[in-house]
This record gives sequence, structure tokens and C-alpha cells, in this order.
Amino acid sequence: MRLKILKYLLVASVALAALLQGQEIAMSRQMPLFEGLRNTSAIIFGVMGAWLAILHPESLKKIFGSDGGKIPDQEKGTIMLLFSPILISTAVIAAVLVIFPLVEFSKTIDYFATHKRVLRGLSFSLLSVLTLLQLWALILTLAPGNIVKKHIDKESAKSAVVKRMFSGTTKRQGSNK
Repeated sequence: MRLKILKYLLVASVALAALLQGQEIAMSRQMPLFEGLRNTSAIIFGVMGAWLAILHPESLKKIFGSDGGKIPDQEKGTIMLLFSPILISTAVIAAVLVIFPLVEFSKTIDYFATHKRVLRGLSFSLLSVLTLLQLWALILTLAPGNIVKKHIDKESAKSAVVKRMFSGTTKRQGSNK
């Protein structure tokens, strides 16, 4: 519970600081940052989708199949771990896609022009929060590598045990007396 509160405080603090400081950052300087965030999100979305398809093809067939097959609980956890960055990246992409036309639309309305500083602050605050979310999704992309590493370590340990067990049972060359 404390960790969750700390996360929300961090996000709120970043959002508030960005709101206040972002009022001085022109939209022409913010838009390339939104574009970069969109591109990063799209890459993470694609990579994690590929990992999910590679690591759990049978589970995905069950999920999307008409028979509604049961998936083991351990696989559900792994699938959700791989799926979380996809969901975050999708939300970031959607938010960024909406920002572009909203910025252009707001330039045509006088009310928004008179409140330009506040809107720039809000935009930069949103950019900062979306960047934090995307950073978290990026950290979550390390999960498949960790899964693969654990599997390889487990297989290496098994192989080492088998090798030690049978190391004394092999014939030595040149000892046929």
C-alpha cells in the first residue's frame, strides 16, 4: 500500500512540477517530444507483442479460440507481465494521437489563445506523465529477457548435475588393459 501511495505521489509531483515549468515551453518544442514518445510506444508495443506471440503461442490460441480453453495460472501471470507494456503503450499512443489535432484545433479558438500559458503547462504535464508511464513500460520489457535467462540458467544447472553424475561412468581412452 505504501509503495502505491509513493508511486501516486511521484506521478503527482512530476505532473505539478511540469505544469508549472511547462508554461514557458512553446508547443513547437513540445510536439517533437510527443512524436518521440509515440514512436517509442509503437516500438515497445510491437516488440512486446512479438515476445508474447513467441513465448505463449498455445495460450494465445486458447484465449482467442472459440473453445475457451483453460490457461494455467502460472501462464496467466506471465502473459499479464508481457501484456502490461502493451496496454501502457497503447494508452500512450492513443493519448499522443489525440494531442496533435487538439493542439491544432486550439489554435483556431480565441479563448485558448488567451490561456496559452496554462494550456502549454497542461500539455507539458501530460507529456511528463506519459513519459513516466512509458518509462515503466520500458522497464517491463526486461521481463521476457529475465524469463529466458531463468530458463537457460535452469537448463544449465540440470545439465551440470547430469554431467557430474555421469562423469565417473565414462570409459577413459587408453585404459583397456
